[in-house]
Amino acid sequence: MAETQKPEKRPKGKDPAKQAEWLADALRWHNHLYYSKAEPEITDAEYDALMRELEALEAEHPELQSPDSPTVQVGAGLRTDLAKVEHRVPMLSIENAMNEEEARAWFKRLAEDAGDVELICEPKYDGLSCELVYEDGRLSVASTRGDGKVGEDVTPNVKTIKTVPLKLKGKFPKRLEVRGEVYIEKKAFAELNERLEQEGAKTYVNPRNTASGSLRQIDYRKSAARPLSAVWYQVANPEDAGLNSQSESIRALQRWGFLTSADLLKGSPLQVKTLKGVEAVIGLFDVFKAQRHALPFEIDGMVVKVDDHAAQLELGARSKSPRYLLAMKFAPEERETVCEQIEVQVGRTGAITPVAVLVPVKVGGVTVTHASLHNADEIERLGIRPGDTVMVHRAGDVIPKVLRVVKSAGAKPFKFPTHCPRCDSELVKLGEEVVIRCPNHLGCPAQVMGAIVHFSSRTAMNIEGLAEKNVEQLLEAGLIHDPPSLYELPGKRDEMLQLERWGEKKIDNLIEEIEKSRTPILAKFIYALGIRNVGETVAGLIANEVGSIDGLLNATDEQLNEIEGVGPIIAESVIKFLHDEHNRGLIERLRGEVHPKEVKKLVAGEGKFSGMTFVFTGSLTRFTRDEAEVMVRDRGGKASGSVSKKTSYVVAGENAGSKLKKANDLGVKVITEDDFLAML
Repeated sequence: MAETQKPEKRPKGKDPAKQAEWLADALRWHNHLYYSKAEPEITDAEYDALMRELEALEAEHPELQSPDSPTVQVGAGLRTDLAKVEHRVPMLSIENAMNEEEARAWFKRLAEDAGDVELICEPKYDGLSCELVYEDGRLSVASTRGDGKVGEDVTPNVKTIKTVPLKLKGKFPKRLEVRGEVYIEKKAFAELNERLEQEGAKTYVNPRNTASGSLRQIDYRKSAARPLSAVWYQVANPEDAGLNSQSESIRALQRWGFLTSADLLKGSPLQVKTLKGVEAVIGLFDVFKAQRHALPFEIDGMVVKVDDHAAQLELGARSKSPRYLLAMKFAPEERETVCEQIEVQVGRTGAITPVAVLVPVKVGGVTVTHASLHNADEIERLGIRPGDTVMVHRAGDVIPKVLRVVKSAGAKPFKFPTHCPRCDSELVKLGEEVVIRCPNHLGCPAQVMGAIVHFSSRTAMNIEGLAEKNVEQLLEAGLIHDPPSLYELPGKRDEMLQLERWGEKKIDNLIEEIEKSRTPILAKFIYALGIRNVGETVAGLIANEVGSIDGLLNATDEQLNEIEGVGPIIAESVIKFLHDEHNRGLIERLRGEVHPKEVKKLVAGEGKFSGMTFVFTGSLTRFTRDEAEVMVRDRGGKASGSVSKKTSYVVAGENAGSKLKKANDLGVKVITEDDFLAML
């Protein structure tokens, strides 16, 4: 059967040949979903269980193993619309140990073959494997692992990732092959899914598949719009660089400008360590297991590798995995609980989201009481009904997700509402969207409240004191009705004093915050409008192009489409928003209250700070961080939120923390606010 066909139901009985054939077909199908489509239907643990079952069958009946069996194949099929790259050194899989017994068996074999060798232990990142090739110190090609021998060319996409050096530092070999993992941090993943859900777009299952799908785009601008990160941990041709061990390789990677595990773990309880003996390694694995949730990125185990390169070569490899390498994997963090009921919530864009209300259950150290079911299609796919016993996990250790129904309670199927639960408007489905929406964006209380909360949020106009409960009180009292009406609150002090739990200090603080918000940067103002598909990054790109509120109101579809990183879907959303009579009226009312600083458009290479990158940290007293970043951009420079070797200056205010420490560790120049003002 073709690899992209879903297998029929599992055959009954114990015929080894039939079972092996079905297992092979099922694994090929799930490989296709996992690698080619980045849309897995089962968890890693369920996949591993199928693989183990097939391995056991083939071990018992060797005649059943074919040359293309999933037990001897690496990776899966390649995309036909991406160019192919042949790996000079095959990118093999890693042997897994799912428990302590399997780990000890591997150590025993290793001791018999190589003796008491030094082992280096690093995190096992849950991302997408990637190889970079440098010629004469410059990035030549980047590729995915593919089937281990041939990968997909993703060079333009990889170049958009900040932790990929385009040019090497120091002394380097003529040709260098580096391998690592592309991933998405937990917080970035949660924010991305939250935005997609509000926009009515399909959400992602976990960070790993998001990273995979984002990296393997035809249009590199789509990759650039995703919060991709990368870490680099292997030199595939160490002999060309004169490297004798993995420890030396890590230090060399750092010298050349790569971000390594040693950099990512700096300051955390976890460290890259070189150890001897099974007990020491198992002890460190327990520390990794205990600390995994404290990390900002997802790991699913610990990689153990023979440190010495000569010993690695002597140990060699099987058809699928090296003998000197082991992945000690964490047990899956899934828990059974009961879905008590399914309720629906209304988002600020009118998206109707069904939510499973669960009997509280601890998953990954956090008590989970609710899990989004995303849309009607997902409810149908799961077959979930109130009263069902379900399996729950936290996608990316962040977002609670119902994996599957374990036991049906036999209740009636959930019936999706036809009218909005907040305003009783008839619900609609727009075009090819999977999301059902309430169209009453002006009168639906949930959408009005959502718009005001978004407008005042930290990443938008940054008006503290307007959490949902406070906004709800102000709405019910008739003191506000949309974002522009917030600026009328300073004249309604007496009415606010009549509200429950609203004292003079609370009101004064809110009024002060409202006044402070009157001079935002243009990017934050655009983001605060809540235009569908326009996140913080895109708002910044649009602000740099249009330059002012007038420029925004007069923007054309052609103009927006020419902005790198925007594209036709976003451009259409912006134009549709701006052509809406109500929205234009809202902007006109806001421009009477707020005065975003106009953005001076610079040509490439223009400005005093051209080619420089600044990072601001600590409590600043002479200006806000937003104001400082605008001053940098106005002079042709870049303002970043993280410190790297490419950072030109770190401007440190009072109580500067980890960014200051990292700057000192990397040798980045640290200056004061006064130094920065002198540079201006």
